[in-house]
Amino acid sequence: MPHDRRALKKHLAPPYVKPSSNALGIVMLFGVCMLLLAWYFNSTNYLTSSVILFVALGLILIINSILLRFDFAQSFLIKYGIVMLKTKHFVKLIESISHFGKIFEIICLLGSILGFGLVGVDYWFGRKLGGWKRIAVLLVSAVILAVFFDTFCKILFSVPILAPLYIPSLIGFVILGFGGMSLTILIGYGVLAVIGLFTQKQLCPSVAPVIPGVEIPGMGVAIPLIGWVSLALVLIIHEASHGVMMAYYREKIKSVGLLVAGFLPLGAFVEQDDKTFEKLEDKKAIMVLSAGSASNLLMVAVAYILLIGFYMAVTPLAPSIEQEFNKTYDGVQIVKVSDKVSFCGIDANAPAKGKLFAKDIIKQVNGVDINGIIVINQVFRDANGDINFTVERINPDTNLSSDVNVSVTPYKFEDLGIKRIGVEFGAIKTGYEPKGEIVLLQLIISNIGMILTLVVIIGFAAGSFNYFPANPFDGGRMAKIMLAPYFVFIGFNKEETGKLIGRIFIWLLIISLTMNLIPYLTMFF
Repeated sequence: MPHDRRALKKHLAPPYVKPSSNALGIVMLFGVCMLLLAWYFNSTNYLTSSVILFVALGLILIINSILLRFDFAQSFLIKYGIVMLKTKHFVKLIESISHFGKIFEIICLLGSILGFGLVGVDYWFGRKLGGWKRIAVLLVSAVILAVFFDTFCKILFSVPILAPLYIPSLIGFVILGFGGMSLTILIGYGVLAVIGLFTQKQLCPSVAPVIPGVEIPGMGVAIPLIGWVSLALVLIIHEASHGVMMAYYREKIKSVGLLVAGFLPLGAFVEQDDKTFEKLEDKKAIMVLSAGSASNLLMVAVAYILLIGFYMAVTPLAPSIEQEFNKTYDGVQIVKVSDKVSFCGIDANAPAKGKLFAKDIIKQVNGVDINGIIVINQVFRDANGDINFTVERINPDTNLSSDVNVSVTPYKFEDLGIKRIGVEFGAIKTGYEPKGEIVLLQLIISNIGMILTLVVIIGFAAGSFNYFPANPFDGGRMAKIMLAPYFVFIGFNKEETGKLIGRIFIWLLIISLTMNLIPYLTMFF
């Protein structure tokens, strides 16, 4: 075993950090902090959530301590909390992929234009042409960018609260691409949050920790645990693409690796020589910086096409799977009727309270026969206005059952596009166990579908927001290069101009983030 460890360490990049003897104390301290956080966020199941968080954090710190103890990792930012797994083993693989650098250059160029809109078009093409040709190119490009935004980004503004930001975000995208769109949404939502503070109108936080398997604070929803696979794919492709372009431009890559918290991937990185990268000419630097986000956006398109093809391929299998699982239940019943419905700090009386009761068996909803959870969820999504139930209910006095018709008006969280009645449904089990091969097939189909779906969502979020024109995002340095020509009138040198642009956008980021935290204040205080 010692020989194997030495062989592995040859591929790891120094330096290494040894753990201290206080690991157990740190585990306990973090565990207490997580217990307090669980209480603070008013978890619906405080004890269970606290135990899960405590155990998960303990495992993370124990795994990290082991990695550090045997020199397999390097501490990063939070000692024992986050570690870097660095290796030189995959550098040659990245260098071999860099032979396709010309193709990557095209992807990066298109990405930089989508990332910086007309500023990107002007940087690469407009300024070379000058005069009326420059104006013509910018006008045509503006139309193309506007059509692209309306086609692919409009869905973001289908939520009523974001609808007023559509036109400002369209303008921001045309002028400054995804970087401008991200900035406009952050500032715009922040302004709405400030207005909501004075008008006593509750909004959902637009900035929140999104961790697969953990509920988003105040929203009661969570990305499935399988999202870690999608997140890892997005991170690896993002950083590997940076590495490919660095290798293509003959930049030295010192190591590649992952940032992990125990068993959870938090990020990936390609470590370059900072001194040589600072000397890289501007256009090449833009290509390197754009590579990660551009690859993520391309990844979104590929994943979307694969998702459509995958579901088309498995559609013929659906009837057999559904038929087998239908044998496991015999209808749907109400498990619980809540007193309140809540979302993002908004509380209201549950519309179903006093109308529907636990153990009611659902026969029909809006005239549709109900035989499973999937069916009833679909009916709820499609329903408009009142929801009409036909339920089988047992009379406690006679112990006889009869059908009862009930109409419930859902509570609508208008600005959020969400409606709830305060009822939890559950399947009535028959005791039948589906065939093992059918269960496995269903598991494979659902997981592959979810992975591809989350790659589309996470990849778009990572690809678009990383063009944000402020440090520490990739768009921060790109903005300093691309926007510098528009600041010539100030008379600063290149370095001073870059610092000025950086300060402008970092302050816009800080101010907008501060405003976007206001919904937390109104939710919890």
